[in-house]
Amino acid sequence: MTSPAPDDRWTDRRHDAVAARKDAYEQLRRASTWRLLAATKAPAVLSILQATFPPGDRRLPRSELVARVGAHVGLLRDEEPAPEDGAVTGRTAGDYVDTWVREGYLTRRDDQQHSETTFEPSPATIDAIQFIASLEDHRPTTTQSRLTLVIQQFDRLAQETETDRDVRLADLQRRRERIEQEIRDLAEGELLLPSAEASADRLRDILQIAGELSGDFLQYREDLRAVDLHLREQILSPETARGEILEQLLAGDDLLGQSTVGRTFTAFFRMLNDPVQTREAQELVDRLLERDFARDLDRTERERLANVFSDLYEPAQEVLDVKTELYRSLARFVRSQDFRQHRVLLEVLQEAQGLALAQKDEVPTRTPFPLELDLSRVLLSSVSQQRLKDPTDPGAPAEAEVHDATALSVEVLQDLVRTNDIDIVGLTGHVNAVRGSGAQGGQASIGDVLRARPAEQGLASVIGLMFLATQHAQQREGSTEIVTWRELDGKDYAAKVPAYYFLEDVPVD
Repeated sequence: MTSPAPDDRWTDRRHDAVAARKDAYEQLRRASTWRLLAATKAPAVLSILQATFPPGDRRLPRSELVARVGAHVGLLRDEEPAPEDGAVTGRTAGDYVDTWVREGYLTRRDDQQHSETTFEPSPATIDAIQFIASLEDHRPTTTQSRLTLVIQQFDRLAQETETDRDVRLADLQRRRERIEQEIRDLAEGELLLPSAEASADRLRDILQIAGELSGDFLQYREDLRAVDLHLREQILSPETARGEILEQLLAGDDLLGQSTVGRTFTAFFRMLNDPVQTREAQELVDRLLERDFARDLDRTERERLANVFSDLYEPAQEVLDVKTELYRSLARFVRSQDFRQHRVLLEVLQEAQGLALAQKDEVPTRTPFPLELDLSRVLLSSVSQQRLKDPTDPGAPAEAEVHDATALSVEVLQDLVRTNDIDIVGLTGHVNAVRGSGAQGGQASIGDVLRARPAEQGLASVIGLMFLATQHAQQREGSTEIVTWRELDGKDYAAKVPAYYFLEDVPVD
């Protein structure tokens, strides 16, 4: 028996590594990013999605999204064969939107703050757009500025994690000597600056790193939802230590925040909301915008630099809202004991599945099943025939309440004026002002007065005008008019009254 040669073992290990990598790539090939890049209409889809969701506008209601896609839907139809009769066929913009949701290019959100379902690009779409943009820019990543950033971060990490006090002290002394040397050189008038090209390249590298953060926020939300789903599965699964998880949740522990993605985001959000660091960072940005080399940046790059921190706050706040809502939902799921019902249902389903799997080899698929089912008496209809409820529709208005018309005598009106303390003096001034304005040709009806001077006392003002009309106005026999007023509770009312016209000023008693 001979052992394999060293070259053969190396070849076997390399073959296993290649096979494992090939299997991993097969899995990635099913991911939305790969499928989007490999799609036949990928250029049109990517360009439309990039134009539909510009920076700072990452969430759109369905109606606006369909309208924006519809403006460019012809690009998607270019590759479709045209009909011989010249008729317009093909899928609509809404059809493409629904397809992109199923393919994972778009993410649908049901936000309580919006009456309409909103959509946003998925993390896969953001990755695909950034990858294509990197090919289009043709900017090499192996730049001096990026290497400098890497070395600086290595140096800082090594200094902060050094446990030997003597080594750490020596590093601080060397840094102090370099700083003192720079102070002496600057005091002697020696000012060394990097070239404008190198400074602009370094600034673009920093902006590219900052731009990649916006896509990470979408991934944060997906990762948080994945952690929430994993915790729920652990609670329902009988094979895990669910008791410990339940105790932690009942004790108020934030297991989402304690996860890897939760800790990473919490640290980032805390730093982003630190007022001292934010103010200092914004001051640095303002200083950079005043530099001469910043003039080499185009308008878009300057806007990105000016808003580099403000553009991060809104998506970061959305991630925090998602994290908070998931935590509350998970806590309600445990404290309300709903998980017990889910667990019973899961056990019943697993038992039925086990019985079915046990019989799959004994019962052929085409064997008649000895079970008779009565026909359903339910009236079935297509889902498309159902009328969906519009949450913004207040519904049918309440039926107006109509009262029978009654005649009011002068004595009744005078009694109402006396018992209800109606402002007759003020109403007299309103009548004289409206009639004397000339807008009504020197005359004014009760409706004219109410339209020009709203009823300050509600119905009481209408009754007061009716009383003045019976005393000082001329009635047009057989004619009526509709008067409207608003009560003190904010509700509008209307009534039909006899047509009276004030032809002269009402004397002021």
